[in-house]
Amino acid sequence: MQGGVLSHASRQVFATMRASRIFLGATVVVSVVFLTVTYLEGWFRVSSAVTRAPARTRFLFSAGLDRRTADRAQGTQAGTSAGSAGRRAQEDNAEKIQRDRKTALERVCNVSLPELVPPLSTRQLGHLIVDDEHKMLYCFVPKVACTNWKRVMIKLRHPDIDKPQDISPRDAHETYFLPTLKRYSPEAIQYRLDTYFKFMFVRDPLERLLSAYINKFTMPYNLKFHRLYGTKIISRFRENPSNDSVQRGDDVMFKEFVQYLLDPQAHGPQLNEHWDHYFNLCHPCRIHYDVIGKYETLDQDVNYVLQRAGVANIVQFPPKPKKAQTSTSQLLDEYLDEIGPKEVLRLHNMYILDYLMFNYSLPNFPGER
Repeated sequence: MQGGVLSHASRQVFATMRASRIFLGATVVVSVVFLTVTYLEGWFRVSSAVTRAPARTRFLFSAGLDRRTADRAQGTQAGTSAGSAGRRAQEDNAEKIQRDRKTALERVCNVSLPELVPPLSTRQLGHLIVDDEHKMLYCFVPKVACTNWKRVMIKLRHPDIDKPQDISPRDAHETYFLPTLKRYSPEAIQYRLDTYFKFMFVRDPLERLLSAYINKFTMPYNLKFHRLYGTKIISRFRENPSNDSVQRGDDVMFKEFVQYLLDPQAHGPQLNEHWDHYFNLCHPCRIHYDVIGKYETLDQDVNYVLQRAGVANIVQFPPKPKKAQTSTSQLLDEYLDEIGPKEVLRLHNMYILDYLMFNYSLPNFPGER
């Protein structure tokens, strides 16, 4: 693949998209209404008492937020009272960043969510990992440093482990190491949502999508994804595929993967977690997270989470690998250039709520990131 320069007509497509965003409101409302109807169909409700949010915010599960935040803040202040003014300034800046992120999220949630939203079901809470000893809830999003965060959560539950990085990626993703919130009773779920420290991490939606594609469809060891998804994608979207490609499913092209994503009949109502939406995985409009971290500011946000959670003295986030490699953000231009501006726009519209909720900008022209 070679990075290219978009034609004048293609640039006009994006210029028009940037100049007029009137269509976004309608897209958001339609998407949320569709999801709302889906959630209403026969799922077990956590509790009718938690289906209403305060009228001011419309966040569900927000009870106890102020008290919990205050308790954490007092503990942090006591532990850092002897710190430098520079340290205090960094903390103030981190708190401001969090306020800005939550404000942007709340604005979208208040506009896009209907007054009456269905309660969360227990099966929707499978991405929230629970640490009862340290009173933490972490909502993991695949392809957003979740392997390392799972290592951290395992280390917190098993102090005998020397370092989080000693845990293999395979073990990090074994479910028996980390209980999730869906295993608890409705009353226990409500208590933890009310009182525990809650955090999640996100990244640019299309960078995350590309990361998922590279990992699941171009790596020879991901045979499961080749069999479950690759064979179907190639059979459906490749013209005159070879028998070997159809049987192995290990050479899916990015444009074929995008065609699959943009075809609801191909993937059905449920997306795989590696390319599902943030609002489906972590429900940020209905669970009020204490910290929203971003992959783009991972180092700063990791330190802030560990400090706020009160565990910075007992666990450290695994260091970045020393080997040099091209980042996903650097590769994204080439892949977007391959599929063209029309499909880029359709992908953006598919992930519109993720973009708006977490204040990510529109995809740029190839070569302009």
